[in-house]
Amino acid sequence: MENKITFETMPQAIYELITKIDRLQSDINELKQRNSTTTVVEPMIGIEEACKILHRAKSTVYALTQARKIPFYQPGKMLQFKKSELMAWMEESKQETCSQSQEDLIAQMQSTVRHKPRSRWGM
Repeated sequence: MENKITFETMPQAIYELITKIDRLQSDINELKQRNSTTTVVEPMIGIEEACKILHRAKSTVYALTQARKIPFYQPGKMLQFKKSELMAWMEESKQETCSQSQEDLIAQMQSTVRHKPRSRWGM
């Protein structure tokens, strides 16, 4: 097909576009099916492995689950966990460093000052 589309070649150009779109849709559907069949289910771990991951005593992990502070599953009496969820919880629980906290404190103190400081205090 030429680069210039005329009124006479319009039906052929539209037909080619429709066939290309159909091929793309079938390729996308095929890729979706491949991805859905290759989904890996993460195995559940017990309380002992969770204690090792969190570096906490068993009683502490039980207390955290009772307070609903960590993600867990309880399909019966046994507690089960997913390693990825425990690692994500640990990342979310990250505390600020001392220098970050000090900078925030200085900024907060300066924002509450109603007059301009005389010296270059806090800078």
